[in-house]
Amino acid sequence: MNEGMATRAQRGLARFSGQLARGAGQAASRFPLAALMIVLIALLSNLAIEDVYVPDEANLAWLLAALYGASASSIVAVVGLEARRAGAMLRLAASAIVAGAVGLATYFGRDFGIFAPPLVVAATFAVPLAPYVLRRDQLRFWTFTLWTVVGAALAFLSVLLFVLGLSAILEMIRFLFEVGLSSRAYEHIFVTAFTLVGPLFALGRIPAEFDETVATDGSDRLVAGLRILLVWIAAPLALATAVVLHLYAAKIALTGHLPKNEIGWIGTFYAFLVLSLRISGEPFLRDRGPAIRLFSRVWAGILVLPLLLLALAIGARLGSEGVTLARYFVALAAIAAALVLAAQLLPRGRSDVRVMAGVPVLLLALSSFGPWGAAATVGRSQSARLIAEYATRVPGSEMIRLRNTKRSDAAHAQIRSRLAALDDAGELDRILPYLEPELATRVAMAEERRPDDAMDVLVGGLGLVHVATASTARGFTALRQPVVDIAGFDRATMEQVVIASTLQTDASAMETEAGQVALRFSDEELVAAIGGVEDRFPIVEGVGGLSETIFSGDPASTSAPVLDLTSPSGRHVRLAIRQLVQQAPGGAILSATLSFYFRSAEWSPAGPPADADRATTRPSAGKTVTRPLERSSAD
Repeated sequence: MNEGMATRAQRGLARFSGQLARGAGQAASRFPLAALMIVLIALLSNLAIEDVYVPDEANLAWLLAALYGASASSIVAVVGLEARRAGAMLRLAASAIVAGAVGLATYFGRDFGIFAPPLVVAATFAVPLAPYVLRRDQLRFWTFTLWTVVGAALAFLSVLLFVLGLSAILEMIRFLFEVGLSSRAYEHIFVTAFTLVGPLFALGRIPAEFDETVATDGSDRLVAGLRILLVWIAAPLALATAVVLHLYAAKIALTGHLPKNEIGWIGTFYAFLVLSLRISGEPFLRDRGPAIRLFSRVWAGILVLPLLLLALAIGARLGSEGVTLARYFVALAAIAAALVLAAQLLPRGRSDVRVMAGVPVLLLALSSFGPWGAAATVGRSQSARLIAEYATRVPGSEMIRLRNTKRSDAAHAQIRSRLAALDDAGELDRILPYLEPELATRVAMAEERRPDDAMDVLVGGLGLVHVATASTARGFTALRQPVVDIAGFDRATMEQVVIASTLQTDASAMETEAGQVALRFSDEELVAAIGGVEDRFPIVEGVGGLSETIFSGDPASTSAPVLDLTSPSGRHVRLAIRQLVQQAPGGAILSATLSFYFRSAEWSPAGPPADADRATTRPSAGKTVTRPLERSSAD
């Protein structure tokens, strides 16, 4: 019986595999550039499973986003020109130009002030819109959108079922014959399914006919089921939500109190619900259902008051806290809904679902660049507030500097919040002119080499301590460059941001290749991994020997202390510490910015040289030095 079930399952999977292959072939012939981008995404994703990152681990996500954006935009160009009966060569050339522009803007956008995520999202949602720009029949647009969405959903659902079925067969083989695949092989199967097979199958499901209209008389079972969902479930819920929101607005008017952090997400969700129902319910607005007929008459009116409340809430938050990415896009959603309402006053824009769908897509695309864009707006707002609130004038000059000075926990939290908003928008470089030159150089170098580390370098350089540990933690920042004696050390890694393993999302990830250095703090030790060899050094003991004046001194006049540490196995390292946060005197080290010097010969896989001196750390003149242990006669 089991063999018969397995045979039937294998035949079903074989038939489904054939269908997938045909769909992928159709997609590749119709959308060659999109298919190529999808293949590259799948290839890069599979290489990442094997810890091979192209071009590198930090930029892999941006490259994948660029390839996806190029793929989506090429589809937009193809379907837009297909609807206008353009030739194959023109479609190919146009799709190549558009894909190249969007892909390059996504990958290199950070260098040119382009905020790529909304551009990629806009390209995705523009696919069903492209064939119907400047064409009058909106019912055809509704039909094309329906079958595109349904086709994509069925494609990925089919791939999911296919992969689960394949996994079941493989596990059955493992159970019966004790032969199976590794967990990494399963990773490759699932990644390939959802980055290659699913997207290619979805491409093959995009309708090639642009003049089809849906039958709303109940003859199509899928449309009939959608009608029941919209007419008898979604429309009554939307009307009930409108009643609740208007009662809520009445309560606000009576109490005179505008709630904090409530209206933004409620108003945005409500506007999305109403407009989505209005667009998806277009063929059913004249249905016999009373709720959908009432909704068709009042949908614009029930948006007005919630949008006014949303505008008041946004204005209050922006006035007190400035613009963040989240607030920017909430405001953008409110503007989009307001423009859709304004379009109802125009003869040509009234009740046109293409306008309702197109306005948000257009605003998303516009928000990705220019002085009005998300990144530039957040950068101007947060940098101006940060400098105005916390920067000081340098005595005897006109320069304004954001420095490491003693501040309250609330100020630390506020500065970190504003810096995080700038970092999210990729706008940290706006405050570089207001930093001490040495710190500005380090932050700029971090942004160039490893953008994810720039925030850590900046927070460390400004001496900001996380609010949760501020009451017990101590730390210092030393802005003066020390003179480090490198005698005896032949390798160094400069300005490393090191954090405790308890603060890392993957504290065990210490694998390194030849020539690479990985550092973290664990309990009272500094854990170093170099070229696959790991060792531990008594960092807390070394910091305990530092002079207390370092922790209370002025950062501008404090020179970075230099520590010499020796591991129990005899390896030697030298540290120049520019910034440090310690949980408490004698407690664990939470984070530090330091330069790390070591002897490469001691880190060979065979271990340190046999004659390496065993040493302990002892304090001397404000720093820790090593002293050789005396050898006994037994040695």
